[in-house]
Amino acid sequence: MTFITENNIANLYSALIEFPVFDEYKLPPASKVDFVVSHDDTICGQYEPPEAGEPHIITISTAKCGHLDTVIKTLCHEIIHMICYLESPKTEKYVSHKGLFLKLQKRIANNLGYDPKEL
Repeated sequence: MTFITENNIANLYSALIEFPVFDEYKLPPASKVDFVVSHDDTICGQYEPPEAGEPHIITISTAKCGHLDTVIKTLCHEIIHMICYLESPKTEKYVSHKGLFLKLQKRIANNLGYDPKEL
């Protein structure tokens, strides 16, 4: 699990946002996102929107993600939450797993060759 570092998560994020579907959205560069590695056994990952000029935060938990495949799927999931926030920043829609989230989940999973339920 030593490969799961903030720097490696940032590098994976930078690559993923260039992939089709993600590239349709104006996602912030990795330098505008704080990447956190935790060992919280209650989450796989978490997205937190920016507050008062703070950066976006994406957390990946090593308690639930120990393999590259799981890290990538979790990171995709959190980026989808970020897109939902960017599309409706004045609402709490970004926490939902309905609407835009479901639409993106299916499109991204199909594009990357994953089962949508894995994202």
